Order: sequence, then structure tokens, then C-alpha cells
Amino acid sequence: MTNKWLKVALMAAAIATGTSIKIDAETVLYVPQDDRPVSLQYTVDTAREAGMTILTPPQNLISGKNYQGQADQIMAWVEQNAGRADVMVLSTDTLIYGGLVDSRKHNIPLTTLESRLKRIESLKARNKNVRIYGFGTVMRSPRASGGGTEPAYYAEYGPTIFQIAALQDKLDSGSLTQEETQKLMSLQASVPVEYLQDWFDRRQKNMKINKELIDETRSGVFDYFALGHDDTSQLSQSALEGRYLSKYSKDIPAEKYGSFPGADQLGLLLMARSRTDESTEKPTFSVIYPLGGGGKTLPGYEDQTIDKTIAQHVEAVGGTMVTQGKPTVLLAVNTPLTTSTGESESFENFPMISNSTNAFVDRIQQAVDSGVNVSVADIAYNNGADNTLVSAMYKRDMLYKIGAYNGWNTASNTVGYAIAQGVLLKTMSPEGHRKMLTQQYLDNWAYQANIRKDIYRMQDSIRTDNVRYSGELNERLESYLGERIQDFAEKYLKIDPRTVKATFPWGRLFETDITVYDKPVVPLEKELRLKREEEARIKAEAEAKAAAEAEAAYKAKQTSQQQTVAASANTTFAAQVQATSSSSSDDDSSYTPAVTTVSQRPTYSSNASSYPVGQCTWGAKTLAPWAGDYWGNGGQWAASAAAAGFRTGSTPQVGAIASWDDGGYGHVAVVTAVESSTRIQVSECNYDGSGTQPIGNYRGWFNPTASRGTVRYIYPN
Repeated sequence: MTNKWLKVALMAAAIATGTSIKIDAETVLYVPQDDRPVSLQYTVDTAREAGMTILTPPQNLISGKNYQGQADQIMAWVEQNAGRADVMVLSTDTLIYGGLVDSRKHNIPLTTLESRLKRIESLKARNKNVRIYGFGTVMRSPRASGGGTEPAYYAEYGPTIFQIAALQDKLDSGSLTQEETQKLMSLQASVPVEYLQDWFDRRQKNMKINKELIDETRSGVFDYFALGHDDTSQLSQSALEGRYLSKYSKDIPAEKYGSFPGADQLGLLLMARSRTDESTEKPTFSVIYPLGGGGKTLPGYEDQTIDKTIAQHVEAVGGTMVTQGKPTVLLAVNTPLTTSTGESESFENFPMISNSTNAFVDRIQQAVDSGVNVSVADIAYNNGADNTLVSAMYKRDMLYKIGAYNGWNTASNTVGYAIAQGVLLKTMSPEGHRKMLTQQYLDNWAYQANIRKDIYRMQDSIRTDNVRYSGELNERLESYLGERIQDFAEKYLKIDPRTVKATFPWGRLFETDITVYDKPVVPLEKELRLKREEEARIKAEAEAKAAAEAEAAYKAKQTSQQQTVAASANTTFAAQVQATSSSSSDDDSSYTPAVTTVSQRPTYSSNASSYPVGQCTWGAKTLAPWAGDYWGNGGQWAASAAAAGFRTGSTPQVGAIASWDDGGYGHVAVVTAVESSTRIQVSECNYDGSGTQPIGNYRGWFNPTASRGTVRYIYPN
């Protein structure tokens, strides 16, 4: 018996007996659509726990939040490593455009795109015994988008472009009204033509590539190809393109090609499909719903009802639907009471007593007790768990008794993961199974449905944008995330919080990376926070003490100056200036005045009439009548004073005139207090440049060397 058929026999035995068995399964060369956890790490973790050996390209080549995927280098890596693999699961978005996000933003010539596609065909020709499963996407047409995942103009014009595409979809189907025709023309005129041209040109390229991928599927390059519809709706450009692609591919059998909503689930789904193709027993699926919308639920971000999406995913994984007997996987699909799904962070999503939910959980519990592998697909809300459902499962101690749980992003994402994990569960160890469930509960239940809205509120107090934030804010929010996740893990899942780490891998609040370790190797975020707070408290106390000491020193100096003025028995400003200057001389030991000797001191008027009223020069002359007449603009005063025989220097003194030369008019003020050469107070006029500002102290303590250019001081003789 060959190694391959030994694997098949072991897997068949596991399925027949309902046991979990770890086998030396196939080696899978996997190219993800980007490095988001759902595309890369979660997929790889699940597959490895199921016994697969996974080969992935160097992560620095894979598309990320802030960098493009290196399509040509990744293909070169694939070509070099293809001989090591039994199976290849390949994102064609990565191999052709660089990645999923790159497929929406590229300006790559069609000739280059087609050349990259041909390399996939050549890859199959050189590796005929390696099964290739490919997956790509119909370019999404979202209502709005930010955070750099669409062309820059989409942040402003995205909603309008979406409306244009929706009306064009109706036009294509022949159902556009006259009023809607006028609206379409108006909307088209409101968007710069170059933006519309860019968007439609890219879609046209991608559409042609998708047709050629279908051709390659038809010719046998792919053992199976899945074309996902990324974030779409019933009326959209994606839906329009999907109709034409369905017509183009209608001759390809369902066991070779599928096209359905979703994108992020496709990698794991096709890994499960590779497992199915190796098995002599094909998986069977049954579906149960709670009271309410059931299979006719139309999820958000998708263009078809959930029953159709489930059937297509079952076909894609190589399974069949059954209504009788014990299925390989029982899909427990949690749908809302209505046929429309809400958002998980909404106010309505809180645990409550629900007869329909309790009845649904009763059915799940009965199946589990009967030995059925139950995989829960929680789609009642978009982007997170239904708190009522998961809380009911928690109260019955069922969280780790089911086979799989998923409740993330779109309904198709959830369904695809639920089906794939249900298939792969048979070869998981109990530890691997528990880790898989823990990861999903912490991401879908703890974060998406509960913690995320708290972090949104926390971020709103800092900044209004809930998509992007700086590294400093990221660190603050990420620390809060880590602490909350660890607390949740300990309280509800009864696991050591030191085994759990949570981050924002793409710097946005939409998704997290939850890592569950086998051993307690992660610091407690709560302890780190308390340590930071204690360090901040000690630092604040030290700074407060230093400020108090500085303030006391200043007040003492001020008192000394006032005493000196009082002792002079002279109330004229000139006498006070001279007195305070003398009292400060002992404190300014660094001052070495530059002295210019003149044979005769000129005399000056004691009023400020030689300077325009309201200007800084007028204010300085008013405060220091000893200043000369007609010294020019403020920036010229130091030079004029030196020429007139006054001492000038770079050390501030109380009573001195500060002259700043900024290359223009400059500025002058009279020094009223000195703490150091970089910390003084002044009295001045026209600080704001209005020409109407009266004389006063407007700046308090400030650094004169960092204000209005180079500063020189004029000292009274």
C-alpha cells in the first residue's frame, strides 16, 4: 500500500469510528491573499492542527497593510518549492496582482497580468502530479471604504461610485426607470472623470483575467477553482460582473468550479477540499436554523440568501447535503428573527432570555449528546458573535463540546470557516481542537461583539477616525485590547491569561490577531499597565517637586529685587531698573558685557514720541526711557545701542531691553524677571502684531533663544 492510500485508509477509519486521529497528512504549499490573520495565521494554524504540513512564502513578500505583495518573487518561490508539495492552494490575486488589496488599487499593464497568469499554467505543466486549488475574487464594490484599502479617491467619492454602479446594474438588467436614468447622469457628472475611468479600467482588466482563470480551470490547470465575490450586494458592479462570469463558466461542472460570496474563507475551504479529495468517504452536511429568517436570510455585504451560499460552499468542499441519518457535520446556522442581519457592535446585541435561542441551543445540545459533530455558524450579526447565543452555550457548558464555532466578518466568511473546520476536525488532537475554539471565541465573541465597541469609544475620546490612528494611539489601544482579552479568557474560558496575546495586525480596529500559546509566556497586560501608571506617578511627582522648587526660587529672587527697589527710596522707573539690575548681578555670573567706549554720552528725550504709538519700540521706550531716540526697528536696536555706547550682550538681566533680529522688523521688550538664560519674563507691546495691544506680560516664562530670531540684550548704563 502506498503512503497516499495509507493516509486515505486511516482517514476513512477515523470518519467511520468518529475518532480523532493525527496522521502524516499531505504537504500543502499555500499562498494567501495577504498577511491578515484570517488569510494567513488562522488558516495555517487550523490546517496544521489537522495534521497538514504547510509551506508559505516568506512573510516579507506577502501583501500587508502598508506594502504591496511581491507577485513575481512569490511565484518564483512557488516554482522553487512546488516539488516539495502534494497540494498547492494558491491565491491568484497574490500571484497576479500582489494581493487582495493590491487587486483593487493596481495600475499594472494587462500584458504583465496575463504573463503572470501564464506562469500558473506552466507551473501545472511542470508539476502534473501536484493538485492545484486556486482561488480569486471578483473585485468588490463597497458602499464606502477608508484606511487605504481602495484608491485614495474612494474615501470621498466611494459612496457616489457605488450608487453609479448600482444604477448601471439596473440599467444592464433593463429595469432602470426614467427618473433613475436622470439620477445616474447626475451622479456621473459629480465624480471627476479620471476617477471613474481609473475605477472602471481596473475592473475591466480584472474581469478579463477572471475569464482567463476560468479558461485555465476548464483546461485542467486547477483541480478546483473558487471565485469569491468580495463584499458585494444585490445591486452593484460586483453583482453585474458576477452574472456575466456565471454565464461564461456555465459549462464547467460544480466539482471543478464554484463562484459565491466571500473571499477570506477560501484558503481554508480549499485546504479542506484537498482533504476531501484524498478521502474515500465524502463528507455529508445537514443544516438547522433557529426560529426566524432561516435559510432565506439575506446577510449584509452579500447578494444572495444564506441557504444558497451554504449549498455552494458544501459543493466547494466536496461534500453533499443530506436530510436523513447522521451527517459528517451538522451546521447549526444562527440567523436573526428577521431576514436581515445587523452589526455585532450594535446596542441590540446583548445577552437576553430568548425562547427561540434556547430552543436552538436545545437542538445543538441534543446533537452533541448523540455524538454528532456540530459546527456553529453564527451569522445573526455581521462582524461578530450573537451574545445571546454564545451566552446560552456558555451557561450550559457547551463552548468546548461543539466541533467548531465561527461568527466573524461576513456570513460567507463564517460559513466557509465553519464547513472547513467541521471537515478538518476529525484529524485534530483534543488540544488542537480546544485551541481552535479558544481563538475563535476570543476573536468573534470577546473582541468583535463586546470589546470592540468599548475601544471605539475609547478612541473617540482621542480622535474621530475609527479606521486609522497613529502608532502612539495604537500602542495605547492595543494595551487595552490585550488586558481586556486576557481578562475575558480567564473569566469565561477558564484559561491562563498568560497564554493569550492580542494585537491589531493592520493598525485598524476592524480585526485582531489572537494568539493562543501552549504555555504561559505572555506578560499580563494589567501588570504592565499598573507598572506604567506607577512610573508615570513617580515622574509626575518629581516634575511637580522640581516646578515647586523653581517657583520658590523665582519668588525669592523677586522678593529680593523688590526689597532692593524699596531700599533705593526712588520710585522712578529708571532708578528701579538700575536697582534691580544691580541686585541681579550676583546671579548672572556668566554675563560678560561687551563695552564700547565713547568720548561723550549723547542725551535723549525721556518720552516715546520718537516711535510709532502702539509698536513694540514705543512700548520699550515707554518702559525704559533711557533707550535712545530713533534706534530704528526692533531688530536694529542692539546695533544702534552699541553704536551709542550702551553695553550689549547675550545674558538676560532684569531691566535690560531684549532685541530680537529675525531678518525683518524684529522685536523689543523689557526684561522683568530672570531664572536662566533660557527662561525669562518680559513686559512688551504689540506682541501679537496688531499695533493695538497695550503694554503687558503676555508670555509668562518663556525661552528667549527660541523666539523671534537671534536675541541680544541692551543694558542700562
